[in-house]
Amino acid sequence: MLAMLWWFRPALAHQGIVMPWDPDEIDYESAPPDAWLALDLHVSVVAGILAFCWLYLQAVGPWRKKYGWSHAPVERWRVAAFLLGQLVLFVSLNGPIHHLSDYFLFSAHMVQHLLLNLVWAPLTVVALPPWLIEAALQVPWVNRVATVLSSLKVKFLLYNGVLYFWHVPLLYDSALKYHPVHIVEHVSFMATAVIAWFGLLCTAPSLPRPKPIFQMLYLFVMTIPMKLLGAIITLADDVIYHGYDSAPRMWGLTPMIDQGYGGLLMWLPGGLVLWGSMIYVFARWVESERAAQKAEVDALRGIEPLQPVQP
Repeated sequence: MLAMLWWFRPALAHQGIVMPWDPDEIDYESAPPDAWLALDLHVSVVAGILAFCWLYLQAVGPWRKKYGWSHAPVERWRVAAFLLGQLVLFVSLNGPIHHLSDYFLFSAHMVQHLLLNLVWAPLTVVALPPWLIEAALQVPWVNRVATVLSSLKVKFLLYNGVLYFWHVPLLYDSALKYHPVHIVEHVSFMATAVIAWFGLLCTAPSLPRPKPIFQMLYLFVMTIPMKLLGAIITLADDVIYHGYDSAPRMWGLTPMIDQGYGGLLMWLPGGLVLWGSMIYVFARWVESERAAQKAEVDALRGIEPLQPVQP
């Protein structure tokens, strides 16, 4: 991997793109218009993803057998979900999406954040088999933290508190200017997104999910802060975030239009993911109720009931 990065370096240097181990800046004056298409890699991101993949595959493979966490292997769809999530993470934090979001467009930055919060996070959560979560809960401090974070109120406040915190103009612009701050921003987004989705997608017996009606209510309430923030940004009379003031304008997008598109992305597509999740929870709820009713009828008729569907 490092050899590949070194091989890419000369090809990227003439495009004005600085490699990840240099200061995270771009020279707009010497960079050509298509500099954002550079397929460079951030060593820290690649190393982190590879380490995360290694830990996951060890946990669901050799460690599962070694420590007796489960006799049954992990479902293939969970492994596929995990790998897809890490691919989304890789694409979001490297190459064109990274360059557009960090150096050129506010709207691209919102796309990046939506990918992390609404795609990577749920894929990562559903990839965790219940027995692996149960094994982690055997550690006392993990159990205590999980108990505190199991509250829907806590999840709501953490996720949306971090969302609003990083959209304060001073903090947002600081994250663009100072790369370490930007890393903290992304890590906090990812961590709170995992916490927010965990209560809905985790199937570990020790962490029972809320009833479907409360899951739907939680998802509905979660749409409100993001829509409100998106509306504030979209309908603003002036540019709120000035981190892109010196950047060349991409595709003729003025700062105000770019900001409006970014707000609309939070307002509409972001909310659609949560509404889609509500529809899915409702469909599963109806299916489980029908299965339960059928089981009751079959029991009255003396027919062996089928296993009910879990909502």
